[in-house]
Amino acid sequence: MPAHTPLSREKKKKLKTLGSMVGAYTLPEFVAFCFLELGPAILDGAGMTVWPLIFGLVWAVCWTALLTLLHRRAGRIVFGVSYYILTIYALVETGYYLLFGEMLWLSDFRYASEGSDYLGVLLEYPWTWWLGAAAMIAVGVLILRKFPEFSRKKREKYIASGALAAGILTLFVLPYAVFLGDRHIRFSGSDFGRSQASQAAYEDMFNAYRLYRICGLSQTGAKDLLENQMFPRMPWYTNGREHTWQTIDEYFESRPEHMANAMTGKLAGKNVILVLMESMDDWAVGENTPTICRLMEQGVNFTNFYTPGYGGVRTFNSEFCMNTGSFLSGAGGYAFDYVTNDFSQSLAHRLTDAGYSALEFHYNSPDFYSRGVFAPALGYERYVSFEDYVEDEDDLFSDTTVFDNAALADLFFRKTDLRFNFYVTRSAHLSYTYNEVLSDWGLRQYPEYKGLTGNEETDCMMLKARLVDDFFARLLEELEQRGELENTVIVGVTDHYSYGIQDHELLLEVSGVDDDLLLEKTPCFIWSTGLEHQEVDKTLNTSDLLPTLLNLLGVDSAYNYLGRDAFDSSYPGYAVFPDGSWVNRGVAYNVSNGRVMILSDDAPAMNRQRRKTMNEIAATFIKINNLILEGDYYLSRDE
Repeated sequence: MPAHTPLSREKKKKLKTLGSMVGAYTLPEFVAFCFLELGPAILDGAGMTVWPLIFGLVWAVCWTALLTLLHRRAGRIVFGVSYYILTIYALVETGYYLLFGEMLWLSDFRYASEGSDYLGVLLEYPWTWWLGAAAMIAVGVLILRKFPEFSRKKREKYIASGALAAGILTLFVLPYAVFLGDRHIRFSGSDFGRSQASQAAYEDMFNAYRLYRICGLSQTGAKDLLENQMFPRMPWYTNGREHTWQTIDEYFESRPEHMANAMTGKLAGKNVILVLMESMDDWAVGENTPTICRLMEQGVNFTNFYTPGYGGVRTFNSEFCMNTGSFLSGAGGYAFDYVTNDFSQSLAHRLTDAGYSALEFHYNSPDFYSRGVFAPALGYERYVSFEDYVEDEDDLFSDTTVFDNAALADLFFRKTDLRFNFYVTRSAHLSYTYNEVLSDWGLRQYPEYKGLTGNEETDCMMLKARLVDDFFARLLEELEQRGELENTVIVGVTDHYSYGIQDHELLLEVSGVDDDLLLEKTPCFIWSTGLEHQEVDKTLNTSDLLPTLLNLLGVDSAYNYLGRDAFDSSYPGYAVFPDGSWVNRGVAYNVSNGRVMILSDDAPAMNRQRRKTMNEIAATFIKINNLILEGDYYLSRDE
């Protein structure tokens, strides 16, 4: 066997160096794949695709080819910046997915400060996530310390340039190989009939996780940066606004016109208290929440109400939706970027124009989710923060502080012809451990909840549900003492399910479901004296609340809303999720695992046509929802 020549050893060394660079760039893609694709496939039995790894490998080749064209110092800088950006991106996306089963758009990263108070959940992450994080950091350090000097030979530069060009071309062409899997999907001829197609998810970018499953982490980030961050800032982007308005107009014109019904004006002339019950899940409503149960049993109880999570942030997404009638954009975009939009259609604006005085109340500071700026933009006179009125930190733990503090109570029950108060509770928020500050405070009030269920997380959730119930009990007591009970409407609605429960199997068990999509069903009720009790079983979503309230209050609105009046007989009722999943008339379809679930015995037969129709409805809903905010649609109504 001939001995190796120095040249062959040199080639092997070069190949080894190039391989290590490609491997380094592939590592974050592989770590992301393990949590975003392999993990769900193993745990949930969902289908798995290897396309994210293939795209990640091509990106790794492109980065490596680029580095070989640079001098050592420049290459080292480019590697360090690009590699650690990709590493951070992988850690944030996988960490968020472990909590919420979704991914973020780049614009959503600006909400990071809002989540800083809950960094304790990182301690609950699996050791495999921490191992992946350590491996990525260590590999980056190792490469930087021993960063090679690549050859300056022209021939090798030509080869690297060719590899880079071929890699870039592949990244443009490769998606069409993925789209071949769409050939089994029969299109209706409408742009809105493609919710199940990879091509629709890739081109329309209506959901970050769906996009990742098609093209991997690097390409998802690149498309997000270009199409969601850079493209909208181009001057010619605004030229398409009128076309966007026309598209939305056509959608609204295609729906049946809302007609007055038996519930129209039932609650006209009454004060309104809208309570966003932070994290208050349906499974926590029961013997520990006697007041909430009574309000549900006496008022209108919406038994199939879903709170889809658009826009990357769960609480503010629902808060925004119940105020404006549409969700945050599922195609990305930081909510605060739209604070200058026209919100004349909002609940606060409509009620203010009808003679109401509108205030928003919460314990947190005005800069949290930029509520201090958003509240006036949405039509509220101001955002009332408890921090401005209390000195004892313990007072910020109790939702009843608004009644205990004289100044806050004066604002809440201010003297005016009609009042609209939007109140955001705190009590049921994560996390669900005994030593978490809110749980610790709650256990001092109700020590019997420690060990109540035999599980720490469910103990804390039941405890926090009790604290939310205390707010409603105190609210009813205050209204009765002030002689206002007869003239008040109380609305209770949740922003999202209790995703802070770390034991996912336990969460499914206590919720009584076997699919993550079904966790999204949450409590919603409307109560007022003299309002006949109803169990409304129609499938509804957060966007339906605003038009339903306007109908009950008899408040006219010249605006069209994405959601519909729950009592409108022409509205069949449905909930659509940002990935194209949906629930409608006793049937649910989860795009992520392809499951069709029959939820009630009297559900209409699920045939191919019905599924196709709902897929088209879902795709249309998502598209119009995104266009309403991005196109500042309601500005067109006021011009």
